[in-house]
Amino acid sequence: MQIENLPLAKIDLDSPEWQQYVFTYPATPGPLLDSVRAVGLQQPLAVTPAGRGFKLVIGVKRALACRRLDWKEVPALVLRDKTEEELLWYSLHEQVGGRPLNAVEKSRVLQRFAELWKGDLERLQNDVCPLLGLPPTIEAVESYLFLHEMPEEQQHELAEGRLTPQHTDLLRPLRPDDRRFAAERLFGGHRVSLQEAREILENANGLAARDGARLRDIFDRPEVKELFVRDNYTPKQRTTLLRTWLHQERYPQLSALEKKFEDLAATLAAGKKLSVRPPRDFEGDEIQVTFRAQKPLEIREIVAALSEAERKGVWKKLFALLQGASDEGEEPF
Repeated sequence: MQIENLPLAKIDLDSPEWQQYVFTYPATPGPLLDSVRAVGLQQPLAVTPAGRGFKLVIGVKRALACRRLDWKEVPALVLRDKTEEELLWYSLHEQVGGRPLNAVEKSRVLQRFAELWKGDLERLQNDVCPLLGLPPTIEAVESYLFLHEMPEEQQHELAEGRLTPQHTDLLRPLRPDDRRFAAERLFGGHRVSLQEAREILENANGLAARDGARLRDIFDRPEVKELFVRDNYTPKQRTTLLRTWLHQERYPQLSALEKKFEDLAATLAAGKKLSVRPPRDFEGDEIQVTFRAQKPLEIREIVAALSEAERKGVWKKLFALLQGASDEGEEPF
């Protein structure tokens, strides 16, 4: 192998298969453009003969920077008489020896080897996952292989680390067109936590099953679309409103009980540094009461409020709500 000066025009940077050995994502020159403009290439490209030209193996950002700068020739190491597998390994070892790969790049590595090895997942988990810093499990392989099915916007979010494979795993059981709608609603211009995404999808799927509809139909309902076209909501508010609407639609009776509990608890607190909360998801029979105080007087006031609530039957009513019943005859607090 030796370094040669090659016409840049003979290196394929445009065909559908030009990234066969390239794992870098996004494939843009980025800040390297200014460096190449100032000091030229400090390292040659690596290419392999393909037809009447060459296919890029290493140095995609350098190659794109040179093309942007209208270079006619570039120094390149020509890898001749190498098999496809040898070239993939060459590219992979060069990548992992330089910087940590992002999630999309790891997905691309697994995709290329999966195509070469005809979907041998066990070989991927044993031979490739350790190099990528992934758990050597079939689950990890399947999770990262799925990433290439995500829309471009979400792939960019994955590469930037603002979205995780654990988030996208939630979409794997869905139909392809349902995935697109769910991805837009959950992972678009706003962020949701893994727990929030799981809850939203669970309730949306439950609604779809109950109504004999598709998941995309649920996300396309006017009440949901309205949340995403109005620009006066913060991302957090939008997520909260979506979760609340889906929960209320799926569990109208439970939502009514939760609302009564919330209103009654707020009345009991009455501006004091006091919080009365039901168990998570309204499942259980324990009420959590917390308070904050800076003076002894505040503690006396809170204790008095708790005692008054007991005298008027408020605690009894709150516990009755947890059991799904409400005695409307209780004295209001």
